[in-house]
Amino acid sequence: MKNVANLLTGSRIVAAAAFFLSPPFSALFWLCYLWAGISDVADGFVARRLGLESDFGARFDSLADLVFVSLIIAIIIIHIGMPSWLWLGVVFVALLRFIGYAIGYRKYRTFSGLHTYANKAAGLLLFAFPLMYAIMGIETAGLLLCIVSLFSAAEEVLITVSSDRLDRNRISLLIS
Repeated sequence: MKNVANLLTGSRIVAAAAFFLSPPFSALFWLCYLWAGISDVADGFVARRLGLESDFGARFDSLADLVFVSLIIAIIIIHIGMPSWLWLGVVFVALLRFIGYAIGYRKYRTFSGLHTYANKAAGLLLFAFPLMYAIMGIETAGLLLCIVSLFSAAEEVLITVSSDRLDRNRISLLIS
């Protein structure tokens, strides 16, 4: 029972690999994609509800998020054409994220990914991106995702720079 949250997190990595390897936008793709999203919400909820929060669990969750995001981006690259301005936005957000992680690693000597509300909003939009793409088109969906992701990455850098200690569960820059 004590590993249930980490098992859910691990299942997100497996589901992400499965949707990446399945035929794009097939029933199997959507099933695995949906499970990855559900497990992302469920692992943190279960860990908090059962008092199973741990430093390892927070790092494992961030790793699973990184795998999930990386594979979504790979699918977008392979299967969806994006305008060059949108690619520049994606690259800028990614660089800002990696700068934040580098500052955090130098400052705290560990991976410092945070679970802020803005990061959760960016993750939710990234999860919803295939649906948003189908409804709004690549430019509108991509712009919305880039704006929210830029805000969340900038907030994470500011929190990392200004904090004396690492608090992965800090919810925002304004609320400690």
